[in-house]
Amino acid sequence: MAWLSRIWNTLRSHSLQKELDEELQHHIDLRTADLERGGMSHTEAYAAATRQFGNTTLQTERMRRMDVATWMETVFSDLRYALRQFRRSPLFTALAVLSLALGIGANTAIFSVMDAILLRTLPVHDPQQLVSLTDPDQAGLWMGTADGERVIISYQEFLQLRDRLTSLSGLCAMQSWLGKRQVRVAGAQQEQVSGRLVSEEYFSVLRVDPAIGRVFTSADAKAPGQDPYAVISYDFWQRRFGGRTDVLGTTIKLNNALLTVVGVAEKDFKGESGGEDPDLWIPLLMQPMVNPGRDWLHEDSSVSTNKTIWLHALGRIKPGKTLAGLQAEVNVTFKGMLEAFYPPTMTEEAKKEAFGQYLVVHEARLGSFSGRDDYAQQLKILLAVAGLVLLIACANVANLLLARATARRREVGIRFSIGASRSRLFRQFFTESLVLSVLGGLAGLALAWLGARLLVGLLGGRQNLLVLSTDLDWRVLTFTLTVTLLTGILFGVAPSLRASRTDVNQSMRLGASGTHSGRRLTLAKVLVVGQVAISLLLVIGAGLFLRTLWNLQSTDLGYPRENLLQVGVDGATAGYKDQQLVLFYQDVANRLRALPGVRGASYSELGLMTGGESNTNVKAEGFIAQKDEDKQSRFDIVAPGYFNAVGVPLVLGRDLGPQDTTASTHVCVVNEELAKRFFAGQSPIGRHLTSEHGKDGTVTLEIVGVVKNLRSRSLRGNIPQRFYVPAAQGWRGRIPSAMIFEIRTTADPKSIATEVRKAISSVNPDAPVTFSISMEEVITDRTAFTNLIARLCGIFGGLALLLAGTGLYGLLSYGVTRRTNEIGIRMALGAGRRSVLAMILQESSVLLLLGLIVGLGVAVATTRLIASELYGLSQFDPVSFVAASVLLAAVAMVAGYIPAARAARVDPVRALRHE
Repeated sequence: MAWLSRIWNTLRSHSLQKELDEELQHHIDLRTADLERGGMSHTEAYAAATRQFGNTTLQTERMRRMDVATWMETVFSDLRYALRQFRRSPLFTALAVLSLALGIGANTAIFSVMDAILLRTLPVHDPQQLVSLTDPDQAGLWMGTADGERVIISYQEFLQLRDRLTSLSGLCAMQSWLGKRQVRVAGAQQEQVSGRLVSEEYFSVLRVDPAIGRVFTSADAKAPGQDPYAVISYDFWQRRFGGRTDVLGTTIKLNNALLTVVGVAEKDFKGESGGEDPDLWIPLLMQPMVNPGRDWLHEDSSVSTNKTIWLHALGRIKPGKTLAGLQAEVNVTFKGMLEAFYPPTMTEEAKKEAFGQYLVVHEARLGSFSGRDDYAQQLKILLAVAGLVLLIACANVANLLLARATARRREVGIRFSIGASRSRLFRQFFTESLVLSVLGGLAGLALAWLGARLLVGLLGGRQNLLVLSTDLDWRVLTFTLTVTLLTGILFGVAPSLRASRTDVNQSMRLGASGTHSGRRLTLAKVLVVGQVAISLLLVIGAGLFLRTLWNLQSTDLGYPRENLLQVGVDGATAGYKDQQLVLFYQDVANRLRALPGVRGASYSELGLMTGGESNTNVKAEGFIAQKDEDKQSRFDIVAPGYFNAVGVPLVLGRDLGPQDTTASTHVCVVNEELAKRFFAGQSPIGRHLTSEHGKDGTVTLEIVGVVKNLRSRSLRGNIPQRFYVPAAQGWRGRIPSAMIFEIRTTADPKSIATEVRKAISSVNPDAPVTFSISMEEVITDRTAFTNLIARLCGIFGGLALLLAGTGLYGLLSYGVTRRTNEIGIRMALGAGRRSVLAMILQESSVLLLLGLIVGLGVAVATTRLIASELYGLSQFDPVSFVAASVLLAAVAMVAGYIPAARAARVDPVRALRHE
């Protein structure tokens, strides 16, 4: 807006200078004429007149100062007058400011969260130099191979990229997710902290200095387990240690790692990943000690072509280098790394997959943010909804101002009669509109401060807390100022023009009422029709999201969701390996089944909507794949009794049992979708699935059973083909290092959560319980966003209904007041109360019908934008459209009936005496 101000000042300066020059010249010409009449020649008279006026530049500056002072005085006078007017009408002022505050506050709150996620750069030196070789918005860990874009990399890949890329001044790596860990600080009781494994170059690449102590560097990287250091965050230092400087040297016991605190990070630094608040950073070389039983640092293609892929790579591009040049160098380097790693003996199909991997260079000034695109989509929907509410509020305030301007036309007539210009009156009324919008903006900022924090909590959900700074920075304040000014202009121009164009004679002849202008009524009607249309759009959107939420929450999972508890147990951290893990998990399951209130207990690697995903290419006996998608299948590793405990019916064959061990035939159970896809209605029992994987060999599984389809990853979409292998046999000889126990209870599963933890500790107190959550809580978390959108759209829709009803009521009430004489005449001529009632209701019905037609048209054109967020219905869902229309019609008819009933009760005698 600053450039508009500069243009305005420049134009005003030129215009004012011209006016002053002309006025001064006019006075000189008049004095010259006087002197000529006294007998002087024109030349002598002009010279004398010029001398008498003195320095024209000085005179111009004096007049300019007087003009500017007068202009400023006029502005302050308008402001004082506007404030006095608002004090005289507190109800009008409160309604207008509250309407604007809700609209501006909602928009500001949503934008402040968008600012924190999408616009705010990392608080480090020169963030524009940062680049990511992985996808900064993805996170996770998987073991195996991949194809296509590699969104994360392995540790060995990081080392090679760090040493080979010449376009970077430095490259660091970090664990792609923030881990929750149980630690003992200085030998105290266990407590939970959030920590991230990072490479030793992490702080130097990001150029982060310590608040106290030091940060670890590449000089500390000696060998795995040989750099037992930790850097803690400033917030953790203040919260846990009270900001004491003797924190340096404090020991932190994390599984098999005994870490020493060597420094505290800068105050505002919360890592490279937005939305998170880590407590400490640990060198990557400590990974085998932090995660005992797992080695994610080494890979040997002579043993297995599987990679442990779990890291993000972040670097600084050298000055003068470009992203395109870096991308070309990364392409060549990464391809060479793949060719050197994968053995030439791989099958052509495996080579095609392995050598099809690539890295994409991303700008990283914003840092990483898991799920950034999803959050952005959510916030854009909310911002659009809040913007529509603000439009309705603007229309409502504009209608109030139109009615107010009409009521003040006697005042306008008097000001006209004593010499006020139309431009002067326009400025006065427009100033009042801007003051209203500024008051609404200030109130909206207060609401935004609270709303942004509430929104962050709702977006994060119960399990994935978002940690975002929603302080009102310059971008948010600029946004609020822009919205406030545009709002004032939007609802202020039309009423100001209407007021300044009042007919002087008519305003002095008529009182506060009298006949009304059709044009004025037409403008008010257009505003009400617009309110109805936008309200219908919001109510339809709320209906679509509410029905989507209902569909998601009532989705058939393939098993009962009630009384099901899931508990994560990490056996590798407790020191178990290979078949020891099998025995440990079996022992834990037996202890859990013996607990009172437990009907059944089993375990799986992936759990139900709580873990990751496993995918492999398989060949089904007797099935010829036509495309790559036909070869893929999901799989899980489960224990005997898994399907019975979860509540999944067996359709064919048998369940997995204790007889399925490493010494027996390798078997699997498949779901109905896999049986349908690969065996086309034939019985799959006794058929085989085969997976080939380079040097990892061929795995052939005999199908022994078919179970009903169950949802284990998502509430949306089709259920993919999946097979299940016995936990004792594992997958390619791998026994999962951690398992998720599914426990079916007789009552509320949370009521026995403590006993479950005790039972697990009774087997081994060093085995960490990583999480405990009921299936109902899982569903709540999975539907959190839809629930949030549905609730907010419902609130905004209700507010829109209220505003639209208020607007219609105000218009008709104003019309009844203006038409009191007309109504009295009609009733005096024999019109009954019913005909008067019908006349007013007919007017409201026409406005309602026009609003519904416009609103339905807009809804049909725009609801396709949210089609991807809906589930179980189309964007043209007739139930939502019809229900919203009926609801809005009911509100509108109630709003119209009240003034209509009042009009029908008008006493004809008093009406004819009106005015």
